[in-house]
Amino acid sequence: VKSVHFCPTTGNFTSRDYRDITSNLGLPTGSVYPTRDENGNLLVTEYGLCKYKDHQTLSMQEVPENSAPGQLPRTVDVIAEDDLVDSCKPGDRVAIVGIYKALPGKSKGSVNGVFRTVLIANNVSLLNKEANAPIYSPEDLKNIKKIAERDDTFDLLGNSLAPSIHGHSWIKKAVMLLMLGGVEKNLKNGTHLRGLVLSP
Repeated sequence: VKSVHFCPTTGNFTSRDYRDITSNLGLPTGSVYPTRDENGNLLVTEYGLCKYKDHQTLSMQEVPENSAPGQLPRTVDVIAEDDLVDSCKPGDRVAIVGIYKALPGKSKGSVNGVFRTVLIANNVSLLNKEANAPIYSPEDLKNIKKIAERDDTFDLLGNSLAPSIHGHSWIKKAVMLLMLGGVEKNLKNGTHLRGLVLSP
């Protein structure tokens, strides 16, 4: 990241590099934006010559099935830059490779002894939905087709949900519809219709 400035009085160009605490290229620099040179002459920013970098902060959460029973899934902040920005969207299952780094925490301008940790991403891979899909045996497929041919499939699925709770058949059917969801659609005008009601 670099800013380039032109001085109309002297006709000279000056540049300044910027690095934050997550950079691996050197020590962090100040974030003061120069408006005058050392002689007090006014500087004009040349935006076309400046170098910019895409930056994004993500919050990655542990998949619920891997978390310990009775505990909330753990989260970690992820810093993505350049081509990794917008490589995933909320709700995606991803595998991120990066550098796990501790950053000094600041509290009202003073540095305390508590460090927050972030993951500086080097690669973001979307996990294939087909790879994580359940494996059905021929017997399972046979039973699924048998249930699909029944006329009371909806009632059967509703009664199969929470069988220890008596009654409340319509509530069970509503919960069943929420769990199953629908079909994801992308319309011609660009509108995206979610398949799962509870999905992000």
